[in-house]
Amino acid sequence: MNTSYGLFITLDGPNGVGKSTIMGDLCKKLTSQGFETYKTREPTDSLIGDFLRKSEEKYRGKTLACIAATDRYYHIEHEILPALQKKKIVLSDRYVESSLVLQRIDDVDLEFIWEINKNVIIPDLSVILLASPDTLNKRLNLRSDGSFFERKKTARKDELDYYRQAAEFLEKQGFNVYVLDNESTSIEENSESITKRIVDLYNQSGEGLT
Repeated sequence: MNTSYGLFITLDGPNGVGKSTIMGDLCKKLTSQGFETYKTREPTDSLIGDFLRKSEEKYRGKTLACIAATDRYYHIEHEILPALQKKKIVLSDRYVESSLVLQRIDDVDLEFIWEINKNVIIPDLSVILLASPDTLNKRLNLRSDGSFFERKKTARKDELDYYRQAAEFLEKQGFNVYVLDNESTSIEENSESITKRIVDLYNQSGEGLT
């Protein structure tokens, strides 16, 4: 844990699991309790992130994995660390967990994915949301467009399995992983549970409120 900084929280899970809704609710709850938050995402809004979004169908495999890792290191250097140094609670929609899943769907070995991502900073809390394949497909069908991986419906079960495997793998790397069912448990309950964990972590760091 970065006791001299703020907190770094990541929110991840399959496409359609409800990350954006939870993220918005977390920001509201934390702000109402007096915390200063910084909301960010991957791919980033940088030129690299924009290139990554436009590259999903043109580039595949290890090439795409390396582009994603490049965007992530840029994210850390130019957004995450500066915000942490200001003692903010950084909330990132997607992080290395996504690469450990999406790049595997794209036929890249786990060992290669981790090798190019192993120098990322470890979040104070890594939240992974899950839901059933049927629920994910129903939610994604409501969207007018989507990324390459969102349209790859045949991979939905693999995506869920890979997220569970990613959770186990990252715990072995020292990540503080918190897996939540975002289907049978309500969004409100889950956001409350995550908020409590974040506040507890902040209090344990000895920083107090910003």
